[in-house]
Amino acid sequence: MKPGQLISILSLGGLLGLGQVQAKDSDFRQPVTIDAGRQLVELADNKVTFSERVVVKQGSIDVRADELVVIRNEQGLQSMTAKGNPATYRQILNNGKPVQAEAREIHYDMRARTITLIRDAELKQNDNIVTGYRIRYFIDKEQMEAESQGGKDRVTTIFLPEQVQDFDKQDNN
Repeated sequence: MKPGQLISILSLGGLLGLGQVQAKDSDFRQPVTIDAGRQLVELADNKVTFSERVVVKQGSIDVRADELVVIRNEQGLQSMTAKGNPATYRQILNNGKPVQAEAREIHYDMRARTITLIRDAELKQNDNIVTGYRIRYFIDKEQMEAESQGGKDRVTTIFLPEQVQDFDKQDNN
């Protein structure tokens, strides 16, 4: 894995679309450390499974899960899936503010260049919150899509009052 590849892909700062936020540049140059109670390497399947209180760190990025599955092939890393009750993601952005995400499953597909939060998905930046069954971020397109679970729930977004006023000011200019 190239330095910063994990975090540059996992960076969820752009998910909210609530302004210009960027992942902390220095995070990308830091080593990735995975700490777990257990590691299982399945060479035939090109799979490594970390379990028992998994902690992934790179710079200010902190991912916590009950289990992390990493799949790779000859070209390198293909996907990573963090599972937990919930799995969590936290990072300090360039503006010094934290972004946090949690879901039962956080999946990163390197080929499709997508990050998907699945089941009880929640994304927070400041006091702004997006919730839904599934939140997917398309890295190349810089697009976020949130979905409910077929009518059983709804996608909810909460903006702070001062940010709504900021949108009004932009419309008046």
